[in-house]
Amino acid sequence: EILSQKKDELSGEVYFIFQHAEEVHPGGAQEMVKAGVADHLDLCIAIHLFSAMPLGKIGLASGPVTANSDRFDITIKGKGGHASQPEQCIDPLVIASQVITHLQSIASRHTDPAERLVLSVTMCHAGSAYNVIPDTVTLGGTVRTFRKEVRANTEALMETIIKGVTEAHGASYDFDYRHGYKSVVNDPNVTELVRQAAENLWGKDQVFPLAPMMGGEDFSAFSERVPSCYIALGAGTGEMIYPHHHPKFMFDEKALSAGVKLFVNSVYFILHSRESISMKIN
Repeated sequence: EILSQKKDELSGEVYFIFQHAEEVHPGGAQEMVKAGVADHLDLCIAIHLFSAMPLGKIGLASGPVTANSDRFDITIKGKGGHASQPEQCIDPLVIASQVITHLQSIASRHTDPAERLVLSVTMCHAGSAYNVIPDTVTLGGTVRTFRKEVRANTEALMETIIKGVTEAHGASYDFDYRHGYKSVVNDPNVTELVRQAAENLWGKDQVFPLAPMMGGEDFSAFSERVPSCYIALGAGTGEMIYPHHHPKFMFDEKALSAGVKLFVNSVYFILHSRESISMKIN
């Protein structure tokens, strides 16, 4: 509405992207890029609210912002039997516990400590009775990385460990590693323009450097295609902070109007000359 009222003052085109399925792999952004939504874009900006940040604070990073976000499933196939006769079984639970432990060595012993890597086993399912050793155990989890070399090396090491541990106990396995969202990478030039627009609105004290986050974000489909800037906007309520995806998650709705102002002023700043830096739309 605001930009439509001032369309005669804009020296360019502005597209609004209403993204679907942000939390469901492969992600709505990737589907939209494949459909051609980004074909005519010169750059793209996005805002994400963060309840852990003070209201109105703006976090900006030049370069990587979020991590590659991958998923994996592991099925360990043993030989079930009665719990009182474990010697007649190939216990997949014992094997799974060793696999979980050894997988943690990928980050601690096989990866440069300066690299950012998270490998978390978040699911383990097996058995249905107290006195029965099950046939199989299924494990699942996530891997977060920034560099493609670390991403590929982690996947290869995981299979090496799983194969070695299961074969040592006479078991077999299935391993399914699925690449998810890529890392969001902010373009330095677009980020600088957004930074100046934000400082013009609220002053330098409201803008701070944003450290790379291990979370995943499918906006990477756009940032991979065109120069982009992913912005963190503080939406804290000042009360007890519950993390995102928590059932009691809450944010201050005043952040919504702040986001609109930042979007509109960023558009004006990007589409006009640097002499227009004093322009401010309230």
